[in-house]
Amino acid sequence: MDRRLGQEVLLRAREMAALMLWDIGAVKVNLDEPFRLVSGNYSPIYINCRLAISYPSVMKAFVASAGVILEHNRTTVDVVAGGETAGIPFAAFLASSLSCPLIYVRKATKDHGLSSLVEGHLPADSVVLLVEDLITDAGSKLHFIEAIRACGARVEDALVLLDREQGGEKSLSEHGVRLASITDMSTLLRVAESERILPNAGIESIHEYLRDPRTWHSKHNLTFVGQ
Repeated sequence: MDRRLGQEVLLRAREMAALMLWDIGAVKVNLDEPFRLVSGNYSPIYINCRLAISYPSVMKAFVASAGVILEHNRTTVDVVAGGETAGIPFAAFLASSLSCPLIYVRKATKDHGLSSLVEGHLPADSVVLLVEDLITDAGSKLHFIEAIRACGARVEDALVLLDREQGGEKSLSEHGVRLASITDMSTLLRVAESERILPNAGIESIHEYLRDPRTWHSKHNLTFVGQ
C-alpha cells in the first residue's frame, strides 16, 4: 500500500469509526454530573465501546480498519488475545477475520481448576496481538501483557477501538508495546464539532478536562486520584 494513500485511508477510517460511535449512542456527555471511571476519577465524557458488538456494521468496520492498520504497520500476528471482558468479543471478531487462533486473559486467577490467567492454546514464542475496546492509562493492559509474556509468548503490539489519549500509549511504549487505535478522543471531538453533535462550549469543556484532569477535578470540586 502506498504510504501517503495509506495515511489518508486511516484518517478517513478514524473519522468514520468516531461517527459510528456517536451514532449508536456509545458516547455520553454530562458536564453537570460527570461520570465516575474505574480509576476513581471523573470525566465529562464516557465512551461505552461495548455497545459496538451489538451492531454488525460497526464490527465489520472495526475489522476492516484493523486489517488496514496491521498491514500499514507491517504487524506480525500469530495469536490474537482479548482481555477480560470487554476485549474478548473484539479479539474474537478480528481473530476470525485474520484466521488466527484466539486466546483471552483473565483479570484474576480462578479459585478452582488450573488457576490460569491465559485461556486457550498459546505456544511459546508466539507473537501475540492484544486487542481491547479502549485504553486510558493502560493499567489493565499491562496486566494482560505480563500474563501473556509469563507464558513465554511475545507481545509487541496492542490494538484498541478507541484511545482516550490519556497516557496509555506512552505507558505501553515504556514496556515495549506499540499501540494502534481505530479512532481516538481527538477524532471523536473533531467529528462532534464538524457534525455539530455538541455545542462548542461542551467541546471546549472536554478539551479542558483532557489538557489538565487534575485542575479540572479541582474546578468541579471532585477528588483526583493519581500522582
